[in-house]
Amino acid sequence: MPTNRFRAAAHAAAARGWFVFPLRPGSKRPALREWPREATTDPERIRRWWNTNPHYNIGIATGPSQLHVIDLDTHHGIDGPAVLRHLAITTAQQTSLLTYTVATPSGTGRHLYYGAPQGLRLPNTTARLGPGIDTRGHGGYVVAVGSHTIDGDYRVLANKPVADLPEWLQALLTPPPTPPGNPGAPPQHPDAYLQAILTAETSKVRTATPGTRNTTLFRAALTLGRLIAGQTLDPHLARDALTTAAAIHIGHHEFTARELERTITSGFTIGARHPRHLTTRR
Repeated sequence: MPTNRFRAAAHAAAARGWFVFPLRPGSKRPALREWPREATTDPERIRRWWNTNPHYNIGIATGPSQLHVIDLDTHHGIDGPAVLRHLAITTAQQTSLLTYTVATPSGTGRHLYYGAPQGLRLPNTTARLGPGIDTRGHGGYVVAVGSHTIDGDYRVLANKPVADLPEWLQALLTPPPTPPGNPGAPPQHPDAYLQAILTAETSKVRTATPGTRNTTLFRAALTLGRLIAGQTLDPHLARDALTTAAAIHIGHHEFTARELERTITSGFTIGARHPRHLTTRR
């Protein structure tokens, strides 16, 4: 059988355990309407698809592939890689971001492949982490290495093992919890709703275990920081509540008061970029 670069790239991705499907030739658009259901690692199905059209590009369904891919763009003066680096510094995280990385045809765009956390369905996001940063997770896909568009090829930039998605990024990408109450409950005053959020977040911080403590505190500060930015929550009340909840951990497993303050400030700073407003429900 003659070698076909696109089919070979599809087989190579599938050999990694990634679920692939065809994209239209020269395009990033799926060639299959039911691609979330039809994506596969089966070599025979892959062979049939690329025999049908040897110029199909390759898509990887990130959800079934247990991947979460961070897409960094540099268009219109936005520098996604720089924003991500700044975010890591701001959150005082020491975790390496190095992982399997793909360069997009623009030459400056990047796809960072991470292993998705088990049991947690992280959705696709657009600019949730910051300008120039999108992510692809459950229900999404990325264009694989070996694909070609009018702008050029998708190629491996860093051929490293796929690293696990860092915990601090998991925290930022996890959707906020479902609001308290249920659809059949009577109207609730926003003050009561706000108190329920505050109680829930501080409880998580108090009961956090070593290894999850910083991430839990950071995520709580992020959640409350959004409410502060939306002029819904008093910043002094929020900081006092989180400080009191986290104080129990000071002196244990090298957790310090300085680290506590730094983590809360980082969460508030990033949360302020995505204000959340609460209004009375009638």
